[in-house]
Amino acid sequence: MTTQILAASLATAIAGALLVAQPARAEEDPFGTISDKEQAQIDRGDIIIQVEKTSNALKHFRAVGQVKAPAARVFAAFTDYDRYPEIFKLKETQILSRKGNVLNVRAVLGLPWPIGDRWVTNATALSPETLSFSYHRIEGTILEYDGTIEVVPKGPKLCQVYYAAKGDPGIPLMPAWLLNRFQESLLPDSIRRVREHLNAN
Repeated sequence: MTTQILAASLATAIAGALLVAQPARAEEDPFGTISDKEQAQIDRGDIIIQVEKTSNALKHFRAVGQVKAPAARVFAAFTDYDRYPEIFKLKETQILSRKGNVLNVRAVLGLPWPIGDRWVTNATALSPETLSFSYHRIEGTILEYDGTIEVVPKGPKLCQVYYAAKGDPGIPLMPAWLLNRFQESLLPDSIRRVREHLNAN
């Protein structure tokens, strides 16, 4: 299996699992502001990718895209953990505990041979009043796992999704450039999957 095929397979399998964040604000935004040109792309239906300004080898990425659905419905799809296997093609998800708006969620990823299944338990803090949530890894074979999602209304049936994440699936000898490649692919895929799910329902 070539590195390109492996990267594509990993991107598909891990896309949903990296969804489980306090929304970034402009004055403290590590990705910088969205330019007028980028916003024009987003308004046309594109999903743009921004990279955190850092010298670290493993990058933090943010995808920004729009969904033609009410913001509350989009937020509900991103937080419907019982349906994550269906929406995001995960092998399994389970809510282990819930205390108010803080959940511990376990996700299992079915990755191609010879890697095999990887899993993570994450703590997720929901902020339904701002249509946002944050998550971070507690334990699992996935070594690094954190991110944020914020859904911003743009109209009655349109919203803009900001999805930032950083993850390391813990695959031995996997170089940082390949990890960055699949992260760069998986974030927009997650927004596309929610678009497809909502359009089909």
